[in-house]
Amino acid sequence: MKLEKIDKITNFKYLNLYKLKLKNKKGNQKDYFVASRRDEEDLTCVTKDHNKADGVMIIPITKENEFVIIKQYRPAIDGFIYEFPAGLVDEGETVEEASRRELFEETGLECVSFEYLIKPSYTSVGMSDENVAIVKMLVEGSPTSENTEEDEEIEILKIPVKDFKKFAKDNIVSIKVAMVAAFIDGI
Repeated sequence: MKLEKIDKITNFKYLNLYKLKLKNKKGNQKDYFVASRRDEEDLTCVTKDHNKADGVMIIPITKENEFVIIKQYRPAIDGFIYEFPAGLVDEGETVEEASRRELFEETGLECVSFEYLIKPSYTSVGMSDENVAIVKMLVEGSPTSENTEEDEEIEILKIPVKDFKKFAKDNIVSIKVAMVAAFIDGI
């Protein structure tokens, strides 16, 4: 495939749709649609920069060996899902700064220690160039959702690590929670 042209279809603050004009190996034209949080000049298909984190996912663990997860309303499914705290990396922020900010905003907790687990990786490359870094934090404090944004509906839970696989199996969880649960022994 060869990328020939990019047309921006929407113009929203957090997410946009782009139409890519491609030419396949037989020389035929193909339209392909991509959702992105980036401006056209910053799209991965333009920059070829695979290391820019658009977002962060935090795996918070307490000193009592509990995962801190959130139950959050998601409009795409018109329902609640269990997931790890996460969010966008603001302009000028590092992954660590964004992780600490998002942890506090969504849970009220503070980071005691920070570990970068996974470099920015694509979340759904068939439809988006969104890249998310995954970090692990030892956390402390009293959980609160006082600092959430007005459109966020979040409930904070602590799940003992020993019970996490069963919790993930028995509830509606994000793929990221399911992956951590599947590989719990390596965390």
